[in-house]
Amino acid sequence: MKICIIYHSETGNTRHVAQHIASACDGKLIEIMDKGSYNRLTRFLVRCKMAQGEEKIPVEPAAIDVSGYDQLVFGSPVWAFRPTPAIHAAIDALKGCEGKKATAFCTHGGRPGQTAEVFQKWIEARGMKCVGNGNIHQNDIENEKKTRELVSLLIKDLHSA
Repeated sequence: MKICIIYHSETGNTRHVAQHIASACDGKLIEIMDKGSYNRLTRFLVRCKMAQGEEKIPVEPAAIDVSGYDQLVFGSPVWAFRPTPAIHAAIDALKGCEGKKATAFCTHGGRPGQTAEVFQKWIEARGMKCVGNGNIHQNDIENEKKTRELVSLLIKDLHSA
């Protein structure tokens, strides 16, 4: 089974979890980069407002062909209680995703808010089947047990649906 992990990470937390998932399932990693020319603080403030509005932004890669994968995993930090505009743009940029199973995870410093519901909406709007969601607090990123639990949940969700 070929799994592709598509994620956006600003501080490295989401990247860390995505790498654990890729190691556990021999998955392909695709990191989404925000093409905006803001400094780090300005990017966060401007993009949080965009996250609230569930907007999209220019990203690299601009198109992602996932037709060769059986299942997809999406990862994002939580901004304004939602996934980032960059991961929204990435989901919108997918080619060959229709009918595939997908799951999503988020990393957060407070609460995940509506991130799971928004991820599910975006995934299903692209014709995929959302089979699960998970989240992990930034304080637990380095906790191998908590990270393993999240990875197990996501991989179990992928294999069970």
